Amino acid sequence: MLRRDLLLLSVPAGMPAPVKAQQHPNDAAERTPPLEWVAGDLPPFAWRAPGGARGYAHDLMLLMARQLGRPAQVTYYPWARAVQLTERSDHVGIFPLARTPDREKRFQWLVPLMTTRYVLVTTATERRLVLSQLRLLRVGVLRGSPIVRNLQGEHFQTIIEGKDYKDLLRMLVGGTLDAVYAGASMIEAAMDEYGYARQRFTTHLALGEAKLYMAASLALAPEEARRWQKAYQQLEEDGSVERLRRRYFAAEKH
Repeated sequence: MLRRDLLLLSVPAGMPAPVKAQQHPNDAAERTPPLEWVAGDLPPFAWRAPGGARGYAHDLMLLMARQLGRPAQVTYYPWARAVQLTERSDHVGIFPLARTPDREKRFQWLVPLMTTRYVLVTTATERRLVLSQLRLLRVGVLRGSPIVRNLQGEHFQTIIEGKDYKDLLRMLVGGTLDAVYAGASMIEAAMDEYGYARQRFTTHLALGEAKLYMAASLALAPEEARRWQKAYQQLEEDGSVERLRRRYFAAEKH
């Protein structure tokens, strides 16, 4: 029950309800909670490395925060929890979140990051498997990711969730999984970050794609959303965004 409802219920019968004090038009804007950022360990966009958290989206957020004169802080959680926290709050930002039809009206979409293809990866094989063969495998997917629906739509029989890409790669190499379904740029960056040579794996099939965003709680105040979007536009205009892209996606086309 909301606080105002509790106050109304506490007024004795016959007495008028408390009158709401008049507010200056700028009062609400001044009390708008600042955006708090969360992320998961999802290289190359955001992850906790030995030397400190980094990544394309992480570093972009730092630049935007500096532009706005805001504290530059990201709290890292398992991905499914980070998504839930954002959806249940009114002032939380998250990255990198795939913009999918089922999520369209559940979040505010602040800043586009890049489009990623989703691929099926196994340990190294002499030949690539076709879709009918891949359907029979134990396939790992990131917990909380909507791309599981792509697998379900293609009638994959055994789908196993992992908390992050490090977890999925560990299960794949250890034999708990036969394949991993993930964003191509992310699973490749995870291989590099967690010490797996790319030659140990084979990419068999691309199955769908999505645009990744810096997103926020649906209830985030519009003026707060506009501040961050304006900061991004300024960084794009001065070349900062492109420099970050080259640092993390040297071989990618944008």
